[in-house]
Amino acid sequence: MSTSYTSNLKLGKPAAGDTGWGDVINGELTDMIEQAVVGLATVNTWVGNSHTLTTADGASAEARCAILKLTDTGTNLTGAGTVIVPPVTKLYVVINTSGQTITVKTASGSGIAVKTGNQVNVVCDGTNVVEQDNYSNSLVAAAFQTDSLVLASGSAVTEIANDATMFSNSATKLATQQAIKAYVDATGSLRRSERFYPWSDAGSSLYGTQSPSIVVTDSNLATVGTFDLYGDSRTVYQELDLAITGLLGLAAGTYLSPTLAYVAVRVQRKSAGATGTSIGAVTVADAKLGGSNSYWYSIGVAGDQTSKIDSFSYLSGIASGAAKVKIQSATYDSSTDRTTIVYANANSGTGLFSGTGGAVYVSSSGFESAGTWVTATPYLPVSTMGEGLNITFTMAEVIPVSAAGDPLYTSKTHNLPTLKVVPDSGGADTVEMRVQLYAGPMSNLGQFEFKVLQVDQTNITRPV
Repeated sequence: MSTSYTSNLKLGKPAAGDTGWGDVINGELTDMIEQAVVGLATVNTWVGNSHTLTTADGASAEARCAILKLTDTGTNLTGAGTVIVPPVTKLYVVINTSGQTITVKTASGSGIAVKTGNQVNVVCDGTNVVEQDNYSNSLVAAAFQTDSLVLASGSAVTEIANDATMFSNSATKLATQQAIKAYVDATGSLRRSERFYPWSDAGSSLYGTQSPSIVVTDSNLATVGTFDLYGDSRTVYQELDLAITGLLGLAAGTYLSPTLAYVAVRVQRKSAGATGTSIGAVTVADAKLGGSNSYWYSIGVAGDQTSKIDSFSYLSGIASGAAKVKIQSATYDSSTDRTTIVYANANSGTGLFSGTGGAVYVSSSGFESAGTWVTATPYLPVSTMGEGLNITFTMAEVIPVSAAGDPLYTSKTHNLPTLKVVPDSGGADTVEMRVQLYAGPMSNLGQFEFKVLQVDQTNITRPV
């Protein structure tokens, strides 16, 4: 009796015409087919983090089994391992419980890395070990987990994140509907409006529906509105729009020709915290602007810092603001990822940041102690004669006069530029504000009959 063996599964193959080969059929064919179809081989011996499957003609062998269960009860694996299969066509189900990632491959070909805890169907094509399935016309799963989701084009997706803050900047994460809704709900702008009349100064002279008014003149200062900007922990900054209605005119007298009337507006916030906020370090040191006698300097700080700076902001190299300067402007350049800050130095000598690397702190309440009023100065530098002469805006126009020399004017609404108000170190909660009119800080000719102040607040928010 002569028996040969198949090349792939090593099944016994009796020669044609042989008789008396029942034992061969049972032991070298029937049992081997069973092993090839449903047999399980447990791999539990590793040498140098590798194991080569056993092969045998007509006898039980690991390489013939349908299922390979990878274990490591003796903790012989010190890292990722390999299982070497014969370079013949064969399907395998790989169950990896070894505690390490195991690559199933041929001796000289490539393979499939199977992570511990995973079950994978692979196929040897005679040269390499590849995935058994890499495409499905229709896939339905109760639960689906993947290391990376790659569509027909675009970035691979590695995670579906339920992050309502959206603080991460990932090109491989998708957001859940819940996260998107929470982010949209928490991001944007909340608006509110108020109007302030001088009711406390109305006296008893009003009749009918006449509105009250007060006259500010002769270098006098009057507070025409005190109000709150309502914020919360989501507030990035506030936008404040003011409109003042009244009559801008001239002090009593006779005028020979049209004359310029001038009244200042002071917008102030009450400090809630004196400590500065760090915005990083100096990346570009002081550069003098405007010539040797100029007080203006600019510095550079990495990143976009403009949301932390407003018209009230001062700059310092220390958190306490012991040496502080007023910020005049802050602009961001995306090409350099840098914010340029222009500030008013105390003199034309050495600036505050002569070198790079030093810490930079800003305070939107001027590093002033809590409870102190601070004036916004978006256009003019701070007064060297003290806070009392700082102004935010001016209302000015040439007032015509009659033939008799009497000033001629009518009531107007003065819409002032938008002010940005950034939370100070006291927190993003309510900011107490006030608006004052100052007649004659530059001359004593201007006066203003105030009637109403319109306040429009926009709270710019983002999640925390």
